[in-house]
Amino acid sequence: MNKINPFSAIYYMKENKGRAFLGIFMMILATLMFLAGNYIHSAIYTYEKEFTYSDKIVWASLQSTDEEYQDFFAFRQMVEEDEKLKYVDVTVYGFSGMQHGTVLGLEVGGWSYVFNSKSDMEKVFAHLGIEGDFSNCKHNSMIISQDFANNRGIKLGDTLDHSFDESLNRTYTVDAIIDDGSFCIFYIYEDDDSLGRLYIYSDVMEGEELYSYVKNLAGDKNVQIAQSERSAVLPQFDMFYAIFYAVDILIAVVLAVTINSVITGQYLKRTYEFGIYRALGRSRKEVKKKVAAEILFMNIIACIVGGAAILLFTYMINELVYRKTGLHLLFFSKTGLIGFVLCDVLMAVPLILSKGRLMSKADVTEF
Repeated sequence: MNKINPFSAIYYMKENKGRAFLGIFMMILATLMFLAGNYIHSAIYTYEKEFTYSDKIVWASLQSTDEEYQDFFAFRQMVEEDEKLKYVDVTVYGFSGMQHGTVLGLEVGGWSYVFNSKSDMEKVFAHLGIEGDFSNCKHNSMIISQDFANNRGIKLGDTLDHSFDESLNRTYTVDAIIDDGSFCIFYIYEDDDSLGRLYIYSDVMEGEELYSYVKNLAGDKNVQIAQSERSAVLPQFDMFYAIFYAVDILIAVVLAVTINSVITGQYLKRTYEFGIYRALGRSRKEVKKKVAAEILFMNIIACIVGGAAILLFTYMINELVYRKTGLHLLFFSKTGLIGFVLCDVLMAVPLILSKGRLMSKADVTEF
């Protein structure tokens, strides 16, 4: 059987299990930033389906003066005549979304749409790809997702008003629950006397392209063209990102200092070992590579173990806690990945450089 090369990183791990375990355990803490990032992104992810809807629908609203009233209906005529666009008329009165919980424990508000009739709603739903049983829907109906229902403890047929959620200014009946995964609310409110808003959509455009097209069509007319929900909501989470990355860097510095103290003690005890390597002809560069390989090898093990533990935790908490309330903690997110990589790099790189430099100066003749 071939013996492991004493100069390899694996040899050190094998012969110093206790020290290696301590280093790996502390490095595992960096992977927690991946979990923290997933929590941040999961809160934002509750809006993802709503963002998709708002990318496909542009709101155009009437202002208040007589001149703006004329502009709005002139614009409506232009939309009606445009072959690329479709629309439905909507009451000018606003309808609010309701608060819902997140995996962060925060209450946030959702988006809402109101339709002048069941037929208008079904027309737009067909465009959005929303399916369900809407046979009971009528004036003052509310349509929500099953996730929203689970989150707020709502059942089909429930009557909701201001006492249930302060954002509700009328009484509604939950006449349909859909399986679309959003926290968006859809209302039916028949109001032919106060039409002053359009939901504009297209079979050939969506997103920024649709918004720009409608905006250009309106030109200098006094019509309010609302930006997408994505543009309205995402900036509100900038503070969460700023706090997360600031904490991420702080934790990385604390881990780097703490691990550096522990690892330094371990490597100082090995000064004679590295002095012998130098005496046997190993170059400073080779010594630095050995130190880097040892630390990186421990770091890789820490990432694998920490990642597996996070996946298991995410699965268990989703099944036991979050799914019951219509929520979902993401297994992977860009925010979590960036947070982990940033923390891990800020922790590992200084460690590799400082310990490599320290051991490359070892000289057996100084003992």
